[in-house]
Amino acid sequence: MKNLLFRIVFNAADGGGGGAPGGAAPPAGGAAPPAPAAPPAGAEPPAAGNPPAGAGPQSPPSAGAPPAGAGNPPAGDFYKPEGLPEHLLGKDQNETMDKLAAALKGYRERDTNNGVPDNPDAYAEFKGEISETVKPHLETLTKDPLFSRVSDKALEMKISVPQYQALVQEFMSVSSEMGLLEPVVDEKAEREALVPEAAKHLTPAEQQQAVEKRMNDNYAFLDAMVARGAEGGGLSKDDAEFAKAMLGDSAKGHRFFEWLRSSTGGGSGTGGPRMEGPAAGGNDPRKELARRAALPENTWGNPKFDQKSYDALQADYARLIPDN
Repeated sequence: MKNLLFRIVFNAADGGGGGAPGGAAPPAGGAAPPAPAAPPAGAEPPAAGNPPAGAGPQSPPSAGAPPAGAGNPPAGDFYKPEGLPEHLLGKDQNETMDKLAAALKGYRERDTNNGVPDNPDAYAEFKGEISETVKPHLETLTKDPLFSRVSDKALEMKISVPQYQALVQEFMSVSSEMGLLEPVVDEKAEREALVPEAAKHLTPAEQQQAVEKRMNDNYAFLDAMVARGAEGGGLSKDDAEFAKAMLGDSAKGHRFFEWLRSSTGGGSGTGGPRMEGPAAGGNDPRKELARRAALPENTWGNPKFDQKSYDALQADYARLIPDN
């Protein structure tokens, strides 16, 4: 009965108590204190860290959890990458990052001292003594996509610039000795060699137009042979393209095409093989064409220049002396 009265008096809603009086022992019998009443609807929740009025004793914080408002975690309690060497591990995250930065700087300085570049483009900058056999081919080689791919792999393997360039030069020297390197083509010199005699007095731009026409006429001849077909005495497309690729970048190759044009009737496809000889009456066609080329009507820039006469002269050059 005494315990019952105690509960009625001290736990009543208007009894003024949220628990036992100060200093009083908990009720006998080991009964747990009642749960705090839910706040009325619309009431503001209590501020964090302050228990609501009348709340029972608070639970202690869980083991290992930092206290509210704590700053950086204690020393040693930070992310460590798997496999990180012990000598790079500091007492905290900041010291560890400092050690990693210092190690990275050391590795980079070591690579630099060993000649390993930061960019693969450095492999293409050949300096010092270069073999005369290899030197003409280097400019062409370094512009080839193949060289770029191998340079990327060399950087990945941490190969120094001197080592890489020594290997390249040795490879090219051996290739030259085996006859695997073709002579470097000087495009400007080859085009100058293709300027027709009748156009050598013209301006450089006009000379290049004459060269273009000469080359295009030769390619048109090969295309006409392809149109004829192998069964009709012509060429297959693959053979014609091979001839263009192998001979079309040199003056010698184009002169060979023009010899073929002459021997097959100028590429018209209507006549059999033939070779041009002196004109009837013993006149040399070259001398006659040279005479005509010197005429005012066939001289560019002359007031008497005649385009039709000039075109006819060029047609006769192509028909009679296709190698000029």
